[in-house]
Amino acid sequence: MINAQDVENQEQLVEALERHAISVTQATLSRDLREMGVTKIPKGLGRFIYKITTAELPATKKDLKNKFINFVREIKNAGNLILIKTLPGEAQGVARVIDNAKIDNILGTVAGDDTILIVIDKFVNVKRIINTFREVMVK
Repeated sequence: MINAQDVENQEQLVEALERHAISVTQATLSRDLREMGVTKIPKGLGRFIYKITTAELPATKKDLKNKFINFVREIKNAGNLILIKTLPGEAQGVARVIDNAKIDNILGTVAGDDTILIVIDKFVNVKRIINTFREVMVK
């Protein structure tokens, strides 16, 4: 919706989502917009609209902690691959944070609905990366 029309404020976006039978609170919307990289940009005199930024901001340890504590249920490995199980519908958001964290030795992620496959450059680096993930899961 943000790409299809000019949205100037969160109220407009909540109303547009409701017209599509999507119910969301302003607080949830605000958090989701931030996580998706949506920012306000100028459009005309004194007007600002929401746009999805193409530049990825680096994820912080706090971002990783938030996603892992709330959505990750299991971490396993096989060879140089790490498999992460999440709550349904959350794998892509967790994978995006992993990608944006720019963790050394991670070549990339592939995310489905509730499963993420992480490719590590060498088997010897897998344990360290799993430990990094487990550390952020501690409350």
